[in-house]
Amino acid sequence: MFLRKKILWIIFPVLMVLVLFAGVLGITASFGDSTTAGKPTAPDITALLAKGFDYTGEGYFEKTSSALVAAAAGDYNSRFYYLGKLLVKDGFSNTIIDLGREMNGKWYEWSVHRAPSSEPDAYIRAWRQIVTTMRSVPGQHFKFLWTLYPTATSAAQSWPGSAYVDYIGTDIFDWYGGPHGTYPHTASGALDYEAKWQQVLTTEPGGLNWMAAFSRATGKPIIIPEWGLDFHTFGGQDDPQFITNMMAWMKAHDAIGLYWAGGHVTPASTASGPLLVNQGASAQNNSPGAVNGLGKLMGGRLQYAGVYLPDGKWFSASVDRRVLAPWRHAGYRLVLSVPLVPNPPAIKSYSGPPEPGHKQHQLADYPDAVAALRQGAGSG
Repeated sequence: MFLRKKILWIIFPVLMVLVLFAGVLGITASFGDSTTAGKPTAPDITALLAKGFDYTGEGYFEKTSSALVAAAAGDYNSRFYYLGKLLVKDGFSNTIIDLGREMNGKWYEWSVHRAPSSEPDAYIRAWRQIVTTMRSVPGQHFKFLWTLYPTATSAAQSWPGSAYVDYIGTDIFDWYGGPHGTYPHTASGALDYEAKWQQVLTTEPGGLNWMAAFSRATGKPIIIPEWGLDFHTFGGQDDPQFITNMMAWMKAHDAIGLYWAGGHVTPASTASGPLLVNQGASAQNNSPGAVNGLGKLMGGRLQYAGVYLPDGKWFSASVDRRVLAPWRHAGYRLVLSVPLVPNPPAIKSYSGPPEPGHKQHQLADYPDAVAALRQGAGSG
């Protein structure tokens, strides 16, 4: 790659200008970059990043996070170097790191809304500091996943640039979407699954159409690290069409999908059956047994497991090894959610739909949903 780039610069000097222009926009300065998503295109990236409410709008900034500012200055680099060393030592050098997820929302300490107005790019600079640091750990083969949330806030102040990102992602659940925090309804009062699916597709940024376009523009493959049904009254509840649509979309775009298993599956001691390519399971407190169990429901073995380090603590061997130890020989590639900075106690860690009324909804009780998962995975 280096030799090819050097030859291009010697033979075609004008390409230097294009490469420098691409670097300003955060595009990989490589003309040999080939992925299934396509070659990076600067104008498309710029246009897509501009979608949504941006930092010049009134009400964008909230109370500044001093931790985010410190991360942007590199003050925590040693902590992330430590984490990288811990992962390599414990056999997780091939981990996909979902760093500072859903940053365009307002619910985490690392939110772009918590940057100071004088430093709207604080998240970008923090991301670059962390990725550069973790890539310097001997023996690492980390990949970094950039996950936003389908909401109205633009990604202009959260996109670190292609050189610092390996995968792009968004979290998609079958919930909300209507007025006053409700699910869309038809005129007759029924749950409007089609209207909800159109929202899933068309929300900018973070909707599936936007993600597909951003993947083409950046050349980055897609991971959906959290997706699934929601059994609340404000969710789609038993909606197998959502599963069918999602599975078909992910297959069409060669995307990796981690279904939100949570408490919805019965754990299994082992994984067996055919490998279900690009399929995985995610949960805030995930276990190999739960991933095995979802694979069993889907008719095979999953490839990926979504795992979460505590959002409210800095990294430590005593805390993080308890989370990671069960996965050492479980046979899954980890998609590890890592906080960009710790959430203070006032901010609760939150991923996936909470259980309504503390009732565990078992997927096995919804045979149509299970059938949709099996068919979408090619095992039904």
